[in-house]
Amino acid sequence: MRKKKRKGLDFDIESPLAIELRRVMIRINRELDLERKRCIMVTSSERGEGKSLFSLHFSQVLAHHMQKRILLIDGDMRRPVQHTIFQTGRGPGLAEQLRGDDDGIRPCNTLLANLDFLPAGHAGENPSKLLQGARVRSVFDKLKSAYDIVILDSPPVVPVSDPLQFVDVVDGAIYMVLAGRTPRDVCERGVGILRGVGTNIIGVVANNLAEVLPYYYDHKYYGYGQRVRRAKDD
Repeated sequence: MRKKKRKGLDFDIESPLAIELRRVMIRINRELDLERKRCIMVTSSERGEGKSLFSLHFSQVLAHHMQKRILLIDGDMRRPVQHTIFQTGRGPGLAEQLRGDDDGIRPCNTLLANLDFLPAGHAGENPSKLLQGARVRSVFDKLKSAYDIVILDSPPVVPVSDPLQFVDVVDGAIYMVLAGRTPRDVCERGVGILRGVGTNIIGVVANNLAEVLPYYYDHKYYGYGQRVRRAKDD
């Protein structure tokens, strides 16, 4: 029996949403030079701000337009969702790699070439313990050597400390906010937590999940702790 395609994979690469995501890609390329091997973390203040769907669609846009090998990693080993979209098992995946049990890399069931998916895996009751191990850097070095761009869908910053364990192995972070709903003080706290450990915040994406396009703001223009200025148009 043929599986029904999940929402998220049914993505029109030429849609208005995809065009906005291509603009995000262009802006981030200016910041990071995506012609070099890169690992980018996508995070947010809290759950429900759209980071996982953004991570998926952004990976699809990168794979299509840059024609490079892209790996999407579900780094939320507490409450992973990407495997439900791809209709794969939860593991083996990142957790098994961090334990040295399995490489877990597998092609995803998408119509786009150049995109692979690594699920979160089975981390047990204490994912933080896996992230404190010495294998984190070696695992990510191996993944980055195998792919041109790695997109890491990480847990949100405020509820758990897990994203901080990824800071040393990523080249930068995209910070998601849910436009009109994420409280300003919560954003300030999340951004402050990341900056406190030296995270390179390359931009903020304001996302409205109710059919409203995401807009990318360079973090120099999307103000925290001061009056917000509008982003300059390209």
